[in-house]
Formats: sequence, C-alpha cells, structure tokens
Amino acid sequence: MPSLRIDKLKIGVPRRPENSRWWREWCFLGVCWRHFRVRLAILFSVLIVGGLAFRVFEPDKNGDLFKSVYCAWSLIFGEPPEEFPKHPALRAMFFLLPIVGLTVIVEAIIDFSLVLRDRRRFERSWCLAMASAMTDHVVLIGMGKLGLRTFQMLRRLGMPVVVIERDPQAQFLEEVRREGSPVLVGDGRRDELMIEANVAKARSVVLCTNDDLANLEMALDARRLSPKIRVVLRMFDQNMADKIRDGFNIHIAMSQSAISAPLFAITALGHDILHPVILNDQLVIMQRWLVRESGPLHGRTVGAILADLGFSVVEFQRSDSDLKLFPAPDVELRAGDRLLVQGAYEAMMALQASASLLPEGRERFSVSGLPAR
Repeated sequence: MPSLRIDKLKIGVPRRPENSRWWREWCFLGVCWRHFRVRLAILFSVLIVGGLAFRVFEPDKNGDLFKSVYCAWSLIFGEPPEEFPKHPALRAMFFLLPIVGLTVIVEAIIDFSLVLRDRRRFERSWCLAMASAMTDHVVLIGMGKLGLRTFQMLRRLGMPVVVIERDPQAQFLEEVRREGSPVLVGDGRRDELMIEANVAKARSVVLCTNDDLANLEMALDARRLSPKIRVVLRMFDQNMADKIRDGFNIHIAMSQSAISAPLFAITALGHDILHPVILNDQLVIMQRWLVRESGPLHGRTVGAILADLGFSVVEFQRSDSDLKLFPAPDVELRAGDRLLVQGAYEAMMALQASASLLPEGRERFSVSGLPAR
C-alpha cells in the first residue's frame, strides 16, 4: 500500500487572509510598532518642543510652526538652520538637541536593523500578534509525528493553525516556522498559553501529545475557556477514549492503535486494500479493480453497481481518457476500465469470490496498476 503523501495532495480551497504572507508581514509590522513606539514618541516630542522653542524665542524669524519644526529637525542632524542664536535657551538647545535626537535615531536604526535580520528575537511577540488576530482557526497542541502530519493536512486544507509545543527543541518546530504559522512554546496546560493562542475564537483544539492525562486536562481546560469549541483528543487506551467521549461530551476521542489496527489486519491478508475504516461497526474499504469482459462488472453502469452490489465507484479511468473522480451514474463500464471502488468489506469480498470463479480469473488488480496474478 502506498504511503499517504500530504504534500502531493491537490486540494482547491478558498484562500484565507491569515494564510497570506502579506498578512504575516503586517502582524510583524505591528510588533515593530509596539517595540519602537516609545522611541518614536520621544523623537516626536523633541521636534515639537524644539519647534515651539524656535517660534517662542525668535518669533520674527520662525513665526511659522512648520518652519520651526523643520529647524529643530535640521538641528538634530547637526545642521544649524541659522547663525548661533542670542537667546540662552536656544543656545542650550543648539548643544543638547543634536545629542538627544541622534542618540534616539541611531539607537532606533541599529535596533530596527537587528530586528529585520533576526526575527527570532521577537518570535513570541510576533506569534502572539498573529494568534490574537486569528478567528475560526485550529489550536494544535503537541508537535510530534502525529502533530506534524495533522498540521500539514490542516495547512493543505487552508486552515490557519496555532501550534503549542512544550519542548523548544522539538524537531518539527522548524518546519512550522518555515511555513509561517505561529508557534507558542510552553505547557499547554497553562490557561495563559491557551488564552494567548486565542482559543476563545478558535474552531477546534487538537490534542496530540503522548500523555493521555495531559490531553484530557487540556481538553477540559479548552472546553472551560470556550464551551462550544470542538475538541479532538488523542488517547492510547480506546476504552478510556470511548468513556471520555461519552462522559465529557468530547466531540472526538480516538486512539492511534484503534485507527491503525484495521489497516494492519487487512494488509496482512494481502487483499491490496486501501484505507480501511470502521464506520458504525462495519468495515469499509477501498480496492482497485480492472474490468474484464467476462467479469461481474462488465456492462453495468456506475449507478447500477451502487444499487445492485452496494458499493460506489470513487475513481474511474478508461484507456483513452484521463482519470476521473466520482464518475456520473450513467457511465457504462467496459473491458479494460480501471476502477477504485469503495464499500463494505463483505460485499467486496463476495464480488471478488464470484470473479475468481470465472475462467479468466479475478478482476481485481494491485495498487501498482498491474493485473493481479
């Protein structure tokens, strides 16, 4: 069975503002503004005070306020706008203003250059700004292998994600950072971290850590902070997962072993089955088939297969055409057509048994696309 390559998925979803680079840059500019606003306020105050001083003490030369502010601006950079003044206050300002103004400006320029070159210094502030601006997003806690694949799938679906991870050295955090999603490093059991991830406005929270009790505690915390939030909970004990789902009204509680067990069992039987899943106590599978002229599928329409045999055609390919997903019900199957069908395991095995009794052998073909022997 081929592995699931999330990066190869072709999914067309509406683009949300939170997924654009311009939105992330705008959030970064907001962080820069909060960091430099004190310096800007000092510089603005120096210009206003200097301009008023020129206007008050030399009203005949600098009656215009804008001209007075320009004189103060020129003096900051060591360019005296006029001859050395006679008034003592202006003389003192000629010495002090360049020192104060240049100190603020040079320090701001150096600091801003460091911010642009090394954004990691302001990563937490930047991530907090992005998370606080998100709505209807997903909060993903735990960036192990399961967390990484969940994150990749959510991003392929166009969903903005806020990641919380306790270990700052987790190996998959760099991939999240490269993608541009906000990362909050800390213990997800702290209410402060949940609030910083904006869980109150999130669509759902996904708990993927390896600690069942921690996952349960965070699920209850998320429900307390946002009673209507959807909770997806990972647990290794399926019996406990079922009890938690029923007792605490958790939307989804699942164990990885329960999800993987049908795949391992079916693969061991050698039926070349794709993605088995248990739905309502029934095993539903997908399997590839090659239609033969004397087989049970030849001459039937796609709709007739669903009505008579109880399974649907997910994928259809004819030798002279491109692959199609979910073909129309009136498409009639011919010899050589290749199908991916989905249905109950019992119905699929019954059809396979009837095909194996035919002189030309089974209709099923392997995952690689070659006829099965």
